Order: sequence, then C-alpha cells, then structure tokens
Amino acid sequence: MIDYATKERILDATRIEDVIGDFVSLKRRGANYLGLCPFHQDRNPSLSVSSTKQIFKCFACGKSGNAVTFLMEHEHLSYPEALKYLAKKYGIEVIEKEETPEDIAKRQKHESLMIVTEFAGKYYQDALWNPDKSKMVGLSYFKERGFSDATIKKFGLGYAPKGGKTFAQTAIENGYKKEFLVETGLCIEREDGTLGDRFFDRVMFPIHSLSGRVIAFGGRILFNDPEKKLAKYVNSPTSEIYSKEDSLYGIYQAKGEIGKQDRCFLVEGYADVISMHQAGIENVVASSGTSLTTGQIKLIKRFTENITIIYDGDAAGIHAAVRGVNLVLAEGMKVKVVVLPPEDDPDSFARSHSKAEIEEFIAENEQDFVSFRAKLISESENDVYKRTQLINEIIETISVIPDQIERNVYVDMVSSGFNVKPDAVYQKIKDLRDKRRSQEEARRRVENRREETFTPAEDLPENQPQHSLMPITNSVLASGERDIVYYLLKFGEYPLFREEDLRQGRKKDEVPKVSEFIYSSMQQDDLSFENPLYKAVYEEYFSFPKEQNDNCEIVQGKVIRHFMSHDNQEFSKLMCDMLSDSHPLTIQSYVDSLTPEEHLLGKNVPRIILFYKLKVIDLECKAITRIITEEEKTGNKEKQKELINRLMMMNKVKNALNNEINRL
Repeated sequence: MIDYATKERILDATRIEDVIGDFVSLKRRGANYLGLCPFHQDRNPSLSVSSTKQIFKCFACGKSGNAVTFLMEHEHLSYPEALKYLAKKYGIEVIEKEETPEDIAKRQKHESLMIVTEFAGKYYQDALWNPDKSKMVGLSYFKERGFSDATIKKFGLGYAPKGGKTFAQTAIENGYKKEFLVETGLCIEREDGTLGDRFFDRVMFPIHSLSGRVIAFGGRILFNDPEKKLAKYVNSPTSEIYSKEDSLYGIYQAKGEIGKQDRCFLVEGYADVISMHQAGIENVVASSGTSLTTGQIKLIKRFTENITIIYDGDAAGIHAAVRGVNLVLAEGMKVKVVVLPPEDDPDSFARSHSKAEIEEFIAENEQDFVSFRAKLISESENDVYKRTQLINEIIETISVIPDQIERNVYVDMVSSGFNVKPDAVYQKIKDLRDKRRSQEEARRRVENRREETFTPAEDLPENQPQHSLMPITNSVLASGERDIVYYLLKFGEYPLFREEDLRQGRKKDEVPKVSEFIYSSMQQDDLSFENPLYKAVYEEYFSFPKEQNDNCEIVQGKVIRHFMSHDNQEFSKLMCDMLSDSHPLTIQSYVDSLTPEEHLLGKNVPRIILFYKLKVIDLECKAITRIITEEEKTGNKEKQKELINRLMMMNKVKNALNNEINRL
C-alpha cells in the first residue's frame, strides 16, 4: 500500500485541470474550466473543473470527484492504480507501506479463493485429457461439438469426473482449506461435515475475469436422461470473487478484439461463444444463459459502445433480444439485432458457415431495433390490437434512450413507417419518461424513508437515557445530519465567533472551533447520527489527527483533501458534493449580500444544531402521542398521566428551541 507521506506528495503535485485535460478538451470560463463530459453523451459542455477547489462536476449527469476519482471512473483503475498513474505523471517515486493485519487478511482471503478456483480449473482440464480419470468421455463430447484441441485449450475446457467427492478429496489432500472450497461453491458441506462435489460427471466451462483468472464454472451434463431429471447446467454460486450479474463468458478472450473492432457481438451460451471464436469471429461474449444485466452491459462499455445482439430465431430468442435492446439503449449505447434462421443458434450457425459467410450474414441481416420490431408488426398486419401493442413497445424502447437527438431520429422512423402522428409519439414518450422519473423518485423516497419504531420507557435498557423514547430512525433527520456534516467538512477547524464573542472582543483561541461546538452539542444531549454515511464521516472526522496551525484555512484544506482523496469513494463523493453545491441554509439575503459563509458561522452552526434537536424532540413527541393512544385502550390512567406530563415537558423544550431559533 502507498504510504501516507507519498500519497500527500502526489496530491500536492496534482493539478486536476492537467489530469482531465489529458482526456477532455477544456476551455477557460472565468475561474473554472468547461468541457464535454466523458461519462455521458454530452452535446454541450456540462463538465466544470475547478482549479481552486481541485474538483470536477458534471451538471448534466451528476458525476463529481477529484483527479483520483476521475481516473478511476474514466480509466477503470483501482484507487492505488490511480495514485500510481499520477505519481508517474508528476515524476514522484512511490513508496508502499506495510499492510495492516486486516489488509493482509482480506487480501489473503481473496487470493485464496482465486487460487482454489484456479486449482479446480487445472484439475478439470487434467481430468478431461486423462483417460484414467474420465475415460475420455468429456473430450469425446467436445469433439462431437466440433471443438478443436486448440479451441478446447484456449477456453480451458474440462471435465468433472463421476463419484461426487473426487475433487473434494483431491483438494483436501493438496492442502486446500475446507472453508474456501465451500465459499467458492466448488464443494458442498453435508450435514455430517464431510464435503461433496458440486460438479461431477459434467463437462466444465471455466469463467474468467478480465485479467484471465478463473473465478467460476458452468457445468453441463453429457447426456439428457429423463429418468434422472438432472439440471442441464449447474453454475457456481455468487461469491466474493464472482458475481454472475457483473461477469460475461468469454470477455477475457474477446476484450482485445472488441476494442480493435469497436464492436461486440452478444450471444447467450458458452458453446455459442466458443464456436464463433473457432470460426474466426473473436469479438463475442455471452451472458451465460441468464437475462442480460446492466452490470454486464457496463462491462462491455469499457471496450466499445457498439453491441450487436445475435440470438436464436425462435420465439424465446426474439423475446430475449427485445429485452436486451432496452437495457443496452438505456446505457446510451448503440445496438443492432441479428436474428438467425429458426433452425439455428449461434453455435450451429458458426459450425456450418465460414468466417466470411458469418460476417456477410450479419452485415445483410443486422437491423436497428425499429426495423427489427417492424418485421414483427408486419406479421400482425390484420390484428389491430397486437399491432398497437407492438408500436407502443417500440415507443417505450425509444423512451429509454438518454440522448434526445437520437430519440428524435427514431420518432421520425416510427411516425413515417407506421403512419403515426409525430405529436402522438412525442407525447407518449414524454408520459413514459415522466412516469419513470416519478417512479424513480418515489423509489428513492421509499428507500430513504425508514419506518419509525417505538419503545416504551419501561423496556429501555438501563444504560439508555430516559429522555429518549426510541431509536431515531426517521429520514427527516437525514437532512439535519447532512447540514451538520456540511459545516463540519467545510468549516470544522474555523473559530465559531457568536455575537456575544464579537461584542466582548474575544480572540480565536478563546472561542471553540466549529467542530468542537458541534461535538459538545451532540454529546450534551447524547445524540448520534442515524444515516450510516453521515455517521461514518462524522466518526472519521474526529478520529484522524489534525495538523496544528494558527491558519484555520490551511488546516481545513488538509481536512478537505483527506476526505476528497479518501479510499472510501462515498466519502470522496460526499466531500466533492459539499464543495460544489451551495448550502441550502444560505438564505437569499445572504446570497444577495455576498457575505462569505465563514462570516456567518456564529449564526448558522448553532442554528442547524437547534434545528436538528428540534427534529429529534418532535419525533419523540410523536412517539409519546402514539403510546398515549395505545394506553387509552388499556385503561391505565396512571401511565397515561405520566406520559402526558412528559409530553408537556417535551413541548416546553420545543418552545424554548423555537424561541432560540427565532432569536438567531
């Protein structure tokens, strides 16, 4: 790991406008630079780069960060890789520090899982070619499918022998730990604690990571036996090293050719990929028999924005192609569809045609999604209901396209091709996009809204303060927590001069810092954050050492950089958002007068603390009211009286807080 001192030297030398300028054409606009955002299809310059704050923000897609996060997003680098990139750019020697025990344990576990799967890959390959282990049945299967020895070795194909426990025994004998064999899904632990093989008497298709390491397997039965009712395919489960939704079969073998051709062919199965490669078409990947996912599309997008979906010509293949088109278009990519003859799939088609014939067929038959759907509509010419349904489906697909100009082109195609008025199409698209936007906003609200929980006073643990009736779990507190974190991150090391301090002429060292005031105010009433991110940032702020310096701006600058360059990307993004967004508590009169925020800390910081406490008390009052209602049903007059007295006391506190807020 890169030590702290080296990291600081790298960040000191880095100029964000230089880094982003290597990838984006930037033009000076006032104090900032503007350019086309590389993270979405930007027609007008939406990317703002601040050389003073050393951050970037796109005001169209919302991407924001610093030079490190830009490299991570744009160049698909890890955090250490991005730092090393900057070190090389600015000629800084990288010194890596010794890993902590936790770092070592995490890395070793990840590496152990990778080593186990790679051992399994070699074991299955050896079994495929070893007549003593497999009697060559696996190899015979692949030969019947037309796979050459070179192709079999290229994809690392193998065979899992019969028996149900031969791999488990071999792995244990070779010193591989039981926990890793189970966690990778290669073995299954039985009730008696012994291990059994997940894969046996199956041909094996290893799934590789982008770097070419084996991370999972798919196992196919050799013969269909109706009596045994075995699953045709058995796949590795999700693990720390494998996520089906974010992996593509063949991506390691195809990535170079995808980049070279600037195009990716997408098929469904393992054999489809292998046969296409053997025919000479190597820019091919598969979704491994699962429905195409957004994660898989983003993986392809690393290498190209052009996808051609090749699916079977049967009804299931056409349905899968339609579903895939919508997902690809929603990611802002360009998509074509090729439907094979009904009797073929990509595997059989590739085995029966030459490379030139395959390329010619694709060139003559690939269609944009409107033309593809139009064929389905022509087949339903006399069915008005079905025709209307298909046209609506096309319009729904157009509505997911992010780029407005591209949407307009497709609208023209639909209106002219199907004799539909353009205004009607545009209105339908607007309705669909508005509906999706509303649904997304509602979904976010539901995710953020956490149901209030109520705990009667007598059920509280002895060490919990009696003034707190419940754990505060209402999302209304999140905005208050964000306000507190905002002032902590931007002005935590600044002195907090209130009116009385200014009147009495106190000096910096005679007043608390903003962070000290916030901490003591929270401690005073034993308050803690509920939002996990804000809580983590709050705790991080008070846990890392601050530089001792009379210049609060310098110290705060170090704090800001600490969070901006943090290896926790949520911290970094939050810090950048705080710097790039104006704070909602800066009221219009303050904006009009252009009063710097640091001059208003004495009013704003106590004010946001009081607002937060008011929200907490308001929630507690609601909790008490709810409990009183419940107690009315039991007829417990004494309990009701006690609760009413507490409610009156809380309301007095509310009134006092409101008076204090009005005074401020």
